[in-house]
Amino acid sequence: MKIYFNILFKRIILASFVTSFCVTLTAQEVEEVVVTAEKRSESLQDISQAVTALTEEDIEEKNITSFVDLSAIVPGVTVAKNEGYKTIISIRGVGNETNQNAIAAPSVAFHMDGVFIASPFALGTDFLDVERIEVLRGPQGTLFGQNSTGGAVNVISKAPSTDGGSGKLNVTFGDYDLKKVTTSNNFVINDKIATRLSLASTTRDGFSKNVVTGQDLDDANSKGFRSDWMFDLNDTSSLRVFGQYFKVDRNGAAIRGIDDQTPGMRNLSQDTVSQHELSSMVIAAIYESDLGFANLKAIASIQEDDILVVRDNDRHNYLDPVLAIEGLPAGSTYQRAEFTPETSLVDTTTLEINLISNEPIEDRLDWTVGLFYMEHEIENTIRGYRDDDLDGRIKYLCDESFADPSYCYEHDYGIPGRFDIFGPNAEVDFFTDASPSRESFSVYGQTTLNVSETFRIVSGLRYTEDTFKTDVTNFLNVETFQEEGTSDEVTSRVVGEVDLSDDVMVYVALSRGFKPGGSNLTFGFDDDNAPPMVFPTFDAETVESVEFGLKSTFADGKARANLAAFSYTYENLQFQATDPDIYRGGVANIPESEMSGVEIEFTGFLSDSFSIDMNLAFLDSEVTSDYDVLDNVDAYPYFFGQEDIRYGLRENVKGNQLAKTPEITADISLKYETNLPSGNSLTTIAQYVKRGEFQQRVSNNPTVDYVRDYILGNITTTIGFSDSLAVDFMLLNITDEAGVNSSMTDVFGVAATGLELIPPRQAMTRIRYSF
Repeated sequence: MKIYFNILFKRIILASFVTSFCVTLTAQEVEEVVVTAEKRSESLQDISQAVTALTEEDIEEKNITSFVDLSAIVPGVTVAKNEGYKTIISIRGVGNETNQNAIAAPSVAFHMDGVFIASPFALGTDFLDVERIEVLRGPQGTLFGQNSTGGAVNVISKAPSTDGGSGKLNVTFGDYDLKKVTTSNNFVINDKIATRLSLASTTRDGFSKNVVTGQDLDDANSKGFRSDWMFDLNDTSSLRVFGQYFKVDRNGAAIRGIDDQTPGMRNLSQDTVSQHELSSMVIAAIYESDLGFANLKAIASIQEDDILVVRDNDRHNYLDPVLAIEGLPAGSTYQRAEFTPETSLVDTTTLEINLISNEPIEDRLDWTVGLFYMEHEIENTIRGYRDDDLDGRIKYLCDESFADPSYCYEHDYGIPGRFDIFGPNAEVDFFTDASPSRESFSVYGQTTLNVSETFRIVSGLRYTEDTFKTDVTNFLNVETFQEEGTSDEVTSRVVGEVDLSDDVMVYVALSRGFKPGGSNLTFGFDDDNAPPMVFPTFDAETVESVEFGLKSTFADGKARANLAAFSYTYENLQFQATDPDIYRGGVANIPESEMSGVEIEFTGFLSDSFSIDMNLAFLDSEVTSDYDVLDNVDAYPYFFGQEDIRYGLRENVKGNQLAKTPEITADISLKYETNLPSGNSLTTIAQYVKRGEFQQRVSNNPTVDYVRDYILGNITTTIGFSDSLAVDFMLLNITDEAGVNSSMTDVFGVAATGLELIPPRQAMTRIRYSF
């Protein structure tokens, strides 16, 4: 059925695409989209970079509720889940390959209403009261600064308005006992003050079942709250203050072990009871003032993310046979291993001030200048246990409330007693208590010079100074160390824009992005049978980009096509590495890699009733420098005293594909709109989504890193009973594809690999009421 569905849908899409260039009888026109991708409000078609803007209508029609839903929907974007509680966004192959390091930063910057959101755990929240989502593809080193070597995601919420009271209520129910309620309301206090209040609640049974513990996994239980206030201080100034809070309390993700033989891909056998708790909060104030010659904006925020996770680290059940790790003795089985718990508390303070010109200097030069400051502090605790005596029980620390007093480990903080943590009386895989922090300051400026009526030059520079500090204690008190470092970097962007007509613009852009370095929790020793491959600190990474783009509207406004072709040079790519020393790993740098690709976005009306929306991306990536990497899967069979053997297993990754870089992603939707004889409106949307195959890690291990492609078909039918009431009937993943979202391999201890799947087929009904 899946093959026939795929072939049929492709033929329909191809026919529709060809027809779109021929049909000219429709009176419909593609709606103009206004974005703030360059800090000022501009038409999407006037911006000389690859930007995808998802409107409120797009978000509802494609059922985009979280960051994971952006995968393959936006050209060149892959969103992978890692370790059950981390969300990794990659744009054009540039993402976060260092997610097991607390201080290492992602490569795609997340902004909420102009506020830089620093904690990657915030990516695990749902969208709430969103007006549009802007995805900027390519290095954003000028206006958005560090952590945007891949690009940036700007989530724009609906602002309070004094124009009048309004509200919206959505109620969704469906398979797996899904119950979701969201509501947003605009209240006018007086002619100078307005506020919006938004609430969301989601509960759902799990998509998967742990047949050992009986737990539902991949379940949902979350609540969100947002209070947003707008104060018109005078005719030229305003103050916006908002607070947003999101809470998750669920069993956790289903991470099926690669060797799990339990029948059914959505069933798994693991001996650890999972837990996932997250609270994410941001409070921000945005002051704006029209100074006449320029608009002044000051943005301040405080943020806190608090997460606790308990999970099975071996991803299998005790005594399951090991099949994926070569080199172990015949009959080897998985030992019990778990993280109980992992916690992180992340506190962030940000301040940004910018000035944006209102009128060009001498009618030729528009400009933007600004500064940014951030303090970022983390408290990270990991308690990893491993059943070393292979009796199927874990000997926890006696101090833990869940420990069995008759079977636990009492740590001696003295000497030599502290080293007993490595002995048979303790079953410790890895313990750490780390307090990394980061302070960042930058200044930036960008100008647009109107050389003529049809030719413009955009240029920008940003200077960033970044300081990191870390204080780490491993194995309770056996190993302690402190590190700190400061780096500074200049990033830039230069673009030439040419208007070929009123509706067609081409551009060539050169840009450079930067992500700072940092420190590792563990690293290799200098005198331990083999030279180290992981060091106490790692370097900053940079991406230099050349991009050619086309922005066009044609067929009398009935169609819009945007194209971008790019080539990247990627220096000092940060990735998670394994050291020859046992249980030692951290972030290292691959000297040079390259990526190139083409992206196509097309929207058009085939008739007054039919329209098409198509987003395609083609990507090629490769490590271009010689660099040796030790794969923990290969090294795992060798233990203390065999560091030299482990070191000998390293492999040169030159020519390997970069992680999470599918050669093709596609999102194609056909939309049909009509009026029924009853007077009600009917809208049907058929959506085809393809995410190509990719490698999970740069090691390209064929057994554990290969992630196969998947194809999804979704269909939504909406009946509009009035301007204020509509009902959506949604069938998602029609063929019930058990597609793999990610394949995560532990680079530190037990080298186990776990698969996380995309959601199964779901039927939902959503009632939307506006007032």
